[in-house]
Amino acid sequence: MAAVQGLLKKHDAFETDISVHGDRCTDICEAGQQLIDERNHHADSIAQRCEQLRNKMYNLGELANVRKTNLLDNSAYLQFMWKADVVESWIADKEAHVRSDEFGRDLSSVQTLLTKQETFDIGLRAFETEGIQNISALKEQLISGNHVQAGAINKKFSEVIARWNRLLSDSAGREQRLLEVQNQFRQIEELYLTFAKKASAFNSWFENAEEDMTDPVRCNSIEEIRSLREAHAQFQASLASANADFESLAQLDKQIKSFNVGPNPYTWFTMEALADTWKNLQSIIKQRDSELAQEEVRQEENDKLRKEFAKHANAFYQWLTETRAQMMEGSGTLEEQLAAVGIKAHEVAGRASDLRKIEDLGAILEEKLILDNRYTEHSTVGLAQQWDQLNQLGMRIRHNLEQQIQ
Repeated sequence: MAAVQGLLKKHDAFETDISVHGDRCTDICEAGQQLIDERNHHADSIAQRCEQLRNKMYNLGELANVRKTNLLDNSAYLQFMWKADVVESWIADKEAHVRSDEFGRDLSSVQTLLTKQETFDIGLRAFETEGIQNISALKEQLISGNHVQAGAINKKFSEVIARWNRLLSDSAGREQRLLEVQNQFRQIEELYLTFAKKASAFNSWFENAEEDMTDPVRCNSIEEIRSLREAHAQFQASLASANADFESLAQLDKQIKSFNVGPNPYTWFTMEALADTWKNLQSIIKQRDSELAQEEVRQEENDKLRKEFAKHANAFYQWLTETRAQMMEGSGTLEEQLAAVGIKAHEVAGRASDLRKIEDLGAILEEKLILDNRYTEHSTVGLAQQWDQLNQLGMRIRHNLEQQIQ
């Protein structure tokens, strides 16, 4: 371009020089015509030389015009090629953007890239007016003027436009890909949030269940242990719902992992941790089953002890009551009464073994911390006191009878 501009400047100077020489040629021809008009004897030779001079000046002018036209055509061609190169260079610079494999790491980064893409597309539309339309108009101007380099111009223009169209296509493709990635990350965000919500609810349920099932199993009656076993059976029946929740979490985790993304930013619970929790729960349930079964056996044994104690205690109390009544009856002669009381006193002393049996059973109940007994209202201490009182009563009655007989 600079060389052509230099040649055009030289040609302008050359044309100025031709103009100056043209004036001088005109002056010479006018002088020659004056000699011819004065009938100079060289008139024919002067006329011939003037004609030759005018022809040469005319030919020189025509050659100068052709030269200028060629220079201008070449300048226009080079200017078109330069502008086409500038456009192609701009396109090449932008191709790196549309061919980038950076599509974001999360929803926020993808949205940032989409904003950049929108700005990029605005730049493309602006350049289409400033660059593409300019070289299109220049190309049409050169082709319509039947430029000698029309073939090269058309070829260059076609290459640039083809590259421009590829850039537009790649840009649209990148935008579409970013939108797809954005939708994908939105789906992942939704899966993250759903998993976090369900995982939190599942863990809360587990913690409550664990707390309930790790409470010490200690009951005071068969009714209590049976109530606990019934509640445990109901809990086990409800595990189907919990298992469905666990399977739902596993499916969500599988979906999330299919996207090959990082850890869930909305929860610290992982599927692996929840799987361990679920496995631990099964172990806790088995342990609870065993503890409840053992406690039921213990309560059944305790209830047998209560019944055995009650049987002996109630019978002993009945004997005490009947014996007291018989001692207080006092029928017959004094001697007969004394004999009857002696027999009863001997019987009372003999029933001490029954009391010891009751005391042994009471000690066992106390050792096993069985402090209540719904089968009887009598206690070891109370029965022992009543037996002692009955023994004392027999001794007093005998003493009184003996005093009366004397």
